Amino acid sequence: MGPDVDPARDRITLDGKPLRWDEELRYLAYHKPTGALVSRRSQGGNPTIFDLLGDAARGLHAVGRLDLESEGLLLLTNDGVLAEALLHPRTGIARVYRIWVVPVPDVAALRRLRDGATIDGIAVAPDRVLLEGLEHGQGKLLVQISEGKKREIRLLARAAGLHVTRLQRVQFGPIRLEGLPVGRTRPLTRAEVRELQSAARPPRQQASGRPARPKPKARRRG
Repeated sequence: MGPDVDPARDRITLDGKPLRWDEELRYLAYHKPTGALVSRRSQGGNPTIFDLLGDAARGLHAVGRLDLESEGLLLLTNDGVLAEALLHPRTGIARVYRIWVVPVPDVAALRRLRDGATIDGIAVAPDRVLLEGLEHGQGKLLVQISEGKKREIRLLARAAGLHVTRLQRVQFGPIRLEGLPVGRTRPLTRAEVRELQSAARPPRQQASGRPARPKPKARRRG
């Protein structure tokens, strides 16, 4: 999680504003609807999640983003230290998405999706791809990634010859979306916060006590 902090000597800021040591830390799971911006400012007439949530999100910040057309799980907190750690590439937090695509992917398309693509000069690939079945003439897939580059899922699907018609994040680290209605929030349990804190620590050793094997990194292609 980083260095220890001494309240008597250290000063921690979030977006340039000092954090109060007596401030209650809050952690929410939010089911973001499509058409809402993960931003403080509205653009193009689209509401922001903070417009929609009002006082429920006062003082909170989103952990990462979901684009305008995407929906699903978004974490909100005023714990800036944890949020930064969760988003750091070295932690490799798993993000799981359910996507609906056309055409229905055949074996070759699934292989291309699993093999990955080059995005902004970097070769990336999903950690896992699972075909769940068909729904209304579309393929329904679960895709897991670990870094969450901008529009990565949509770009990977496009490279495989697939068009994403709907994208929903169903899991971020140990936190799952299931059971949370669209547009609603719920506080994380203490156990869930502890799981997030554990997930945010860079892996150093496996359970056996041996040093963890480094995770393969994305390769830049010239």
